[in-house]
Amino acid sequence: MITLRNLGKSFKEIVIYKNVNYTFKKSKLTCFLGPSGSGKTTLLNLLAGFDTNYDGDIEYSGINLKSLSSEELCNYRFNNIGFVFQNYNLFSGYTVLENVLIGINLNDNITEDEKMRRALELLSSLKIKDKKDHKVDTLSGGQRQRVAIARALINKPDIILADEPTGALDDETSFEIMKILKEISKEKTVIVITHDVKVAKLADEIIELENDNIKIKKTDGKEFSVESEKDKKNWIKPKLNNKCAKKISFINFKSHFFKFLMAGILIAFGSASFISALSLKNINNKAIKDFKEKNFYYNSCQIPVDEGIEKNPEDIFDILESNEQINNIYYQYDLENITLENNDKSYTIDYKTPTAIPNESLVYGTMPKENKKEIAIGMNLAKRLSDNPKDILGKMISLKYLDKSGKTNEISLKVIGLTNSIYQDFVLSSNVEKEIYDNYVKNGAKRKAIYFEIKDFEKIPEISEELMSKGIDALTKSYDVKSFQNSFVRLIKLFTSLAYIILTLGVSISSIMLYKISIERYREIGIFKAIGYSKKNIKWIMLKESLYFSGISTFLSVIFTFTISVIYKYKFGYSLDLNYISFIVLIIVNSVLTLGITNLINFKLVNIEIVKALRS
Repeated sequence: MITLRNLGKSFKEIVIYKNVNYTFKKSKLTCFLGPSGSGKTTLLNLLAGFDTNYDGDIEYSGINLKSLSSEELCNYRFNNIGFVFQNYNLFSGYTVLENVLIGINLNDNITEDEKMRRALELLSSLKIKDKKDHKVDTLSGGQRQRVAIARALINKPDIILADEPTGALDDETSFEIMKILKEISKEKTVIVITHDVKVAKLADEIIELENDNIKIKKTDGKEFSVESEKDKKNWIKPKLNNKCAKKISFINFKSHFFKFLMAGILIAFGSASFISALSLKNINNKAIKDFKEKNFYYNSCQIPVDEGIEKNPEDIFDILESNEQINNIYYQYDLENITLENNDKSYTIDYKTPTAIPNESLVYGTMPKENKKEIAIGMNLAKRLSDNPKDILGKMISLKYLDKSGKTNEISLKVIGLTNSIYQDFVLSSNVEKEIYDNYVKNGAKRKAIYFEIKDFEKIPEISEELMSKGIDALTKSYDVKSFQNSFVRLIKLFTSLAYIILTLGVSISSIMLYKISIERYREIGIFKAIGYSKKNIKWIMLKESLYFSGISTFLSVIFTFTISVIYKYKFGYSLDLNYISFIVLIIVNSVLTLGITNLINFKLVNIEIVKALRS
């Protein structure tokens, strides 16, 4: 039995026990009577092995509790102690039967059928079998305490520790519960902590704390013969099998499902936003592609070759030809007497200099493409060819000129764009312009400019700077391309920053929610530890809960990512650049966050002291 030898316990300078020697009798109901703060619960914590910080010794069947490790103390409680608490300490969200089975789940030496038989037999003897499938939250106080007693008895312990078992009950129910404990004490040692004198009347022995020591106030003097307590070497080693761990973790997860779901949604949305931001490459590439297709003429460049330039035109031409990023190079010349006709309207341009395309801006339509027969004309010129300039778009007009032999040449061209040129000017497809120069320009004609195109849109600023470094000042759209690229870089940075912010907020709020759940679970962890679950057992249960949480959050993150992609598709016309790597990264990010946060919180939760946990 449990024996106290020279027991001493203090809280800082306050002495609770000093040199206490006392042995709890076998198969008796012993009541420790006293007011609140008199050290009753302190003694229960010492007997249960919750608190090992004391002087002297506490022995159970010759085993010094002080010599036991944390895991061995769990074994000690599981094999030898049953607990009945004032506030019941049942698992909220569990049924009556599930609460009772919690007390025997760690016994892997008996079958599940035997565990069930014991549980139902106890519930029947306690007249509560009809409530076996009811949630304990729906029961009355007396019914809950009967469930607690059944849980305490199911593993057949030698000792029942009852801490104010009637404290939350009315007189009639209190008497019924004490009668049950009295009956149990015929076969087991029952130690009741109470402040109620009426409750103590049923005790075989009443003890009180007096002058820092235990004094016997009442005893019947009888000894009861019972079987000897279980020897340490015969203790069943608590073992939580995978099936039980899954069942317990799933019930726990269901009990806190809404909060887990809210936390999971926040992390999932943060993860999805983060991955979506990383996948904006497709939007960037698509936008650049669309811009390039619409503004392909940005690749068109020109170098004037007036007498004022420092380099020889032939040298410039050679430099351009040697650059693999440049093609379609040719000289441009002045043209005279060019006539444009649109049905019954025509206009003759007496003198036309090469148009500097990089300096032109479109009002409507687009610029002529290479290898087409297209033309873009200035708004000023369009007004001379049509009553409504916009009406000329898409129509075929004629361009006439005299070749070098004096013969009139005519080309039919499609008007595809209107520019903002204030002159009577136009822009032709480069192949058409070269054809005119071939037919028109005489030997020795004065070259006015060199036309060339930069192949790669993104390379325009780089090639422009390269030419500038060689002393060639070319007219290009370098500034516009740079501005365009910088805008998209800034946009991506903005989206990425927002994604990080959303992710950080989601993780922060989720962490707070999960921490709040953990605080609410302090008592739950305390109960597990009190009935013999080791840290390893509890960690295993919580790991499974974390996996459920991570699985739901990861699934939601995939749904959110697809949803964001659909929104982008609807808004911009194209979806995110998502592939299997994107989803692998998404799963990794979400898993690391969910498992990382929960394991960090669970680590603190599992390591909480039993006494502190049970008081929460």
